[in-house]
Amino acid sequence: MPPAESTEPFELTVIMPGLNEESNIEAAVREMTTALRQLADDWEILIVDDGSTDRTGEIADRLAAEEPRVRVLHNERNVDYGISLARGIAAASCAWILHDGMDLPLAPKDIAVFRSQFAGADVVVAQRIDRSAHSPWRKVTSAVHSLLMRGLFRPKTRDLNFVQFYRRDWAQTIALRSTSPAFVTPELILRAERMGRVVRAVEVEFRHRQRGQAHYGRPKDILWTLRDMLALRLHTGWRGWS
Repeated sequence: MPPAESTEPFELTVIMPGLNEESNIEAAVREMTTALRQLADDWEILIVDDGSTDRTGEIADRLAAEEPRVRVLHNERNVDYGISLARGIAAASCAWILHDGMDLPLAPKDIAVFRSQFAGADVVVAQRIDRSAHSPWRKVTSAVHSLLMRGLFRPKTRDLNFVQFYRRDWAQTIALRSTSPAFVTPELILRAERMGRVVRAVEVEFRHRQRGQAHYGRPKDILWTLRDMLALRLHTGWRGWS
């Protein structure tokens, strides 16, 4: 049976972490703001400036001054996507939380596709239809990541590293062990699956980056992610998922 249409007001916090995204931030936040005004009953945008050395923080502060529902969190130094996302989750105030990059890999207009899945769910996962826009290196690292995930955790969810919606009442209770850019969202999804929470997936188009530089797939981030994977596997094997 398909999930029932939610009758609850649609309240959404959108977390947008970014490092040196001066070429993207203004257009991205304005596009997201326009979509949320049309789609949500209540909303906010949390920009997490991850220690940028360009004008990202300055532009973010100006956008927040123009729109009261835009807030800015400044990291004093670059701590990467995972920690920035965790900080945004802790600061969110709306019933549902979405994270999306400054290059808007999930188009804001596509948020409407997910609303029918919220009733009774705790996590709603955006599942990419097509990843052909990835670079060859990104395809290799993604394939290895997926292979390790299947071998160590056997997740039910197929796409663990795109974007997701989380019910705030649940997400803010999770004491995350992981901090790496590519393993915070997998840990959240795995915990939801293992704790008997309702996780749904919706297929959606992946919008590839038009401007600026992506920061995924650096060797230090790969090693950081591998450390988080192994640490979580050992911890949960010994003490469980609760």
